[in-house]
Amino acid sequence: MIAATVLVLGATKIFDGKTLNGWEIVGGGKWTVSRGVLKGECSKADDQGILLYEKPVKDFTAHLQFKIAGGNSGFYFRAEKINEQPLVKGMQAEIDAIEDVAGIWETAGRGWVFKPDAALHATSGFKPGAWSRLDVSAIGTHYTVKLNGKTITDIDDPKGRLEGRVALQLHGGMDMVVEFKDVWLEQKGGR
Repeated sequence: MIAATVLVLGATKIFDGKTLNGWEIVGGGKWTVSRGVLKGECSKADDQGILLYEKPVKDFTAHLQFKIAGGNSGFYFRAEKINEQPLVKGMQAEIDAIEDVAGIWETAGRGWVFKPDAALHATSGFKPGAWSRLDVSAIGTHYTVKLNGKTITDIDDPKGRLEGRVALQLHGGMDMVVEFKDVWLEQKGGR
């Protein structure tokens, strides 16, 4: 669906399209970079794998493109690294091949914070196996997640975390491939 490189004014490109510089690989699966695309792969034998961005952030808006045909992934935010599976605790904008994309899940916490409505999700133009755009914003306790420009999540979460790292997920325990490109981060205020 979205083919061209996205340029985001006022944002920093945190995946350079060539290397994993600035990211920390933790856990199972495999991350590779080729032709501007970051690919994550895992099998049923793999534990969860996380690709953590090096710097913590508070308030931000992230912009990225992803492609997934099956399995489960996500864009973690305000996450904290822990020393056992699932390797992080924190918030996650869901990425998978069903209508949960752009919902909010709290890993090692409450579970679903906001599960998308299937009818609303159907208006986003999301198609498994095709490129889609995800825009995730966390300002204070307010979270907004857009899928291909359509707002899917718009909530206030007073129980949520206020700071942490962003990361990409390989769920583990399943055969899956997920791809990312054009990953931008706009930090709001401080840091």
